[in-house]
Amino acid sequence: MLLIIYAAVCVCSGALLFLMAFLGSDYDTDVDADIDIDGLDMDAGEFGGPGILSIKLIMFFLIGFGLCGFMAVHFDWPVYHVVWALGGGLIVWYIGYKLLSLLYSQQSNSQIRARQFVGKDGRVTVPIPKGGGTGEIEATDKETGRSAYFSARAKDPDKEYQRGETVKIKSVTGGTAVVE
Repeated sequence: MLLIIYAAVCVCSGALLFLMAFLGSDYDTDVDADIDIDGLDMDAGEFGGPGILSIKLIMFFLIGFGLCGFMAVHFDWPVYHVVWALGGGLIVWYIGYKLLSLLYSQQSNSQIRARQFVGKDGRVTVPIPKGGGTGEIEATDKETGRSAYFSARAKDPDKEYQRGETVKIKSVTGGTAVVE
């Protein structure tokens, strides 16, 4: 009976991991938190990489757990089978963690943080009308070379900006920049 349980754990988690990897599932547990303490501004999303308790890594652990537990019971290894299963699960989890870390490090990061554009200049691409209407601006961060387009409205509702004018970004909220 133990052989069937260990085999089922290994095969089911392996099949699920296979489906997640090769059928395009990109769902995983991610932590995204902002920490802002006097002079320290940190975003958990900036670290990148797999979380230690992500779904994929749990699947790796279960594959190792099932495989080593199955082998310990089948070959009647001298130590209790659960110890072998836990040890095998941890080893396969570690290998999976290193593999996913390598894959994450090979990705390019195209994530653009809106707050990095606050205080920078932007160029109006779609005119911003009077009365609080919205237009569009293109902003480029000279330090990173990244550009982004934002919906934009004037800080002063009585002002209007024509295409090609340079504006200063005062704040960005929900993808809309407030400019002057």
